[in-house]
Amino acid sequence: MKQLEGFDIQFDFSKYKKIADLIYFDGPFLSHYISEKGDDYLFYWVDKDENDNRWLVLRVSLANLQKYIDKELSLRELIETPNDGYLYSVDIDNNINYHNIKLIQPSALPEEYLPGADSYYAFEPVPTLDANELMTYELTIPYKERHSLEEFLLKVGFPVSALKKVVSRAAVF
Repeated sequence: MKQLEGFDIQFDFSKYKKIADLIYFDGPFLSHYISEKGDDYLFYWVDKDENDNRWLVLRVSLANLQKYIDKELSLRELIETPNDGYLYSVDIDNNINYHNIKLIQPSALPEEYLPGADSYYAFEPVPTLDANELMTYELTIPYKERHSLEEFLLKVGFPVSALKKVVSRAAVF
């Protein structure tokens, strides 16, 4: 595997939950994970040797993730401009042990680790079995329109009480 320039750090990715494999061919190439705090991360497979698989890990906003899926951003753009300004490299062995974790600047990545400039999404996500319980939905309704929505939902037979079960965050403005 390539030598990477970065800072060795200790970080526990083992508790992150996989939401879906976004690119899968005989194994995952790009996967969507969520942290215990609810932050979204992409794990992008870039290299391997006889013991480990190397992944680039970057925090991504839901807006940018959606732009990637909608083909408005390429995977390369996401990797070159991560939310935090940096990303992680992590080696994962066959026993799912995470080690050799580095904090890396995107500019320090070897060209071989970067997808092409035209790396727009062209696949269907493969959700994990427990993804449904991890999915969150964000619904923003202007305050003055809330009664109209409730009336509409009741008219079409949607159980309004069920909204409390599926809406995890709400914004009032």
